[in-house]
Amino acid sequence: MVKSISILEDEITEMALNTGAYIVSPINLEDVVVANWVRLKCQYGCPSYGKKLSCPPYSSTPEDTRKVLSEYSKAYLIGYKGSTLFNGKNKEDIQKLFPKVLKDVRNSLFEIEKHAFLSGYYKSFVYGFCGPCTYCETCVVEDQIFTCKYAAESRPSMEASGIDVFKTVENAGLKLEVQKDANHEDLRMYTLLLLE
Repeated sequence: MVKSISILEDEITEMALNTGAYIVSPINLEDVVVANWVRLKCQYGCPSYGKKLSCPPYSSTPEDTRKVLSEYSKAYLIGYKGSTLFNGKNKEDIQKLFPKVLKDVRNSLFEIEKHAFLSGYYKSFVYGFCGPCTYCETCVVEDQIFTCKYAAESRPSMEASGIDVFKTVENAGLKLEVQKDANHEDLRMYTLLLLE
């Protein structure tokens, strides 16, 4: 039996808030912006390009992402603040902690997706969190192996799939700015949960 969407929304919100999120905000799928230029930022600027199975050129193309989004009726932005994730840590600590924090958030997002799946929303899918996967220090793709060790948990980030995170967040009435310095208090990061 499929759990009611209102109960599931309450449950996923509680799960997200308990693992460091500050907001779970419904967003109209029409407000999720997919743009071809986004993958250029991965290709020309990210050292993980071609080095992670969850990154371009292996992740979904913008065209594929548009098709996937058309198959869903509900979407939620899940937002995190640096002030919450790195509470009381100094700049040096953050640099060391960042990969672990990303991995912890990714694990919690996977649990949210899994919970939705087990609640009868079998198409549930959550995008990875903020940048390249951190499950493995060196991805198997660098050895020309194309089977992820963490295939159940690993997900491409929104940007790796061509989603314009800045415009999408703005369309939802939320705040996101380019991080100009190492002040983690102002840092905002988002991901997207899809349900049907």
